[in-house]
Amino acid sequence: MPKASSKWKYCRHFNQLTIHCEFPPERTCTPPPLTQHRVFPRDADSSALDPSQTNPFAAQSLVPNPLPSKIPKPRGEVTRISRGGYNLQMTLGWPVADYEETRSFIVHLAHEHLNVNKSWKRQNQSYLQVVYSEAVKRYPILDRYHDNWVVGDMLRMFLKNSCTRDS
Repeated sequence: MPKASSKWKYCRHFNQLTIHCEFPPERTCTPPPLTQHRVFPRDADSSALDPSQTNPFAAQSLVPNPLPSKIPKPRGEVTRISRGGYNLQMTLGWPVADYEETRSFIVHLAHEHLNVNKSWKRQNQSYLQVVYSEAVKRYPILDRYHDNWVVGDMLRMFLKNSCTRDS
């Protein structure tokens, strides 16, 4: 039997198809320096310290902080999630009991001051303002939201459902 010739070399891959990539060495990231790091002695009284020495921004701290801005209404329409809207309960992030208590009080105000057979657009604006003010008076957290959009959305949902139920 003839001996196999050893002049043919077999490679497990094609040199032409092998991709050779070189990556530069990674830089080591150094953490940023702590610019406001200050060590206070244990026995020092905080009232005896000079505020200009402890706070490098002492001149800025004399200016009163501006009031926090009110929470804006999210984009879209309430309960129209498939059209870019939002779920009110999930957007607010309130506990379920607080949300339900607030919603039921607003429904009570709607029965008391509004015509529940009409849609939200057809309601008298002065009566809507009474509902807004009563809701904020009972639940001061509602005052954090720009233009009472939480109360407006709860009223829209309730009046939409009550108006279509009676039709």
